[in-house]
Amino acid sequence: MTRQSPAVGRIVSILNFFVEHPEQGFTLTQIIKSLRLSRATCHALLVGLVDAGYLYRRPDKSYVLGPALISLTVNAQQHFSPFAVARQEMRMLADELDVVAAALFREDDEVVVRERASSLTHLGSAPAGARYPLHPWGSFFLIPLPDEEFAEELERARPPLSEEMRETVRQQMRFARQHGFVAAVPPGDDAGQPELGRVIIPSGRFLTELNPDQTYKLSFLVAPVMNERARVAFGLALSGFTRPLTGAEIAAVGFRLREACRRITNFIAGKRAAMDL
Repeated sequence: MTRQSPAVGRIVSILNFFVEHPEQGFTLTQIIKSLRLSRATCHALLVGLVDAGYLYRRPDKSYVLGPALISLTVNAQQHFSPFAVARQEMRMLADELDVVAAALFREDDEVVVRERASSLTHLGSAPAGARYPLHPWGSFFLIPLPDEEFAEELERARPPLSEEMRETVRQQMRFARQHGFVAAVPPGDDAGQPELGRVIIPSGRFLTELNPDQTYKLSFLVAPVMNERARVAFGLALSGFTRPLTGAEIAAVGFRLREACRRITNFIAGKRAAMDL
């Protein structure tokens, strides 16, 4: 991994400091104490940032956000969209794995397919605009919730969940927290294997164990993209697999998907949030 230049790191720390305190002014001494920079280095960087318009030096010798940085921030917010990165990642996943990649968003108690990318040789099965019940198909949105909030979500579900469905969702969470993704196989699909490691649901089976040597006919794989509040912003799903996969192959595809989600999370919420994936 490329190491950040110390000089760049100091500039970034100063800009982050002012962005985190947008309505406050700080003197050179206060900035030095807060960021633990030498006086000479800090003063030189502040002068350069003032000259560039990123900071403004007031008559009382304190520093505040400058017009160039404010304009840059406003412009970025107006054009900011996680899909600037997500669309590229989805296209790469679709072409590399010969699948359909879809972005799944939560709307109340439904999951909506907002965006999709298909490989050239595969038509896919999840058109944009398709809607599915949150439980069980969108239960991955609950992955980061603490146990108490998770239980409250199950209580609030409409229509109310049966105990069997609650157990299905719990099984999904245990699998997802272990592997970083949710996976399902078609209903009634045994792929020549025993019934172990699957939870039967009305229209499919969610994997609850992943045997590296077992073969699975995979319906879809979903991993979460996180937001700045450490909640799931949306999910990236892969579907349309053209052949059965071994558990080891599914784990490898899941790793590739998680890495894509990590990069999108980094774009949306920063590296700290991405590290939790």
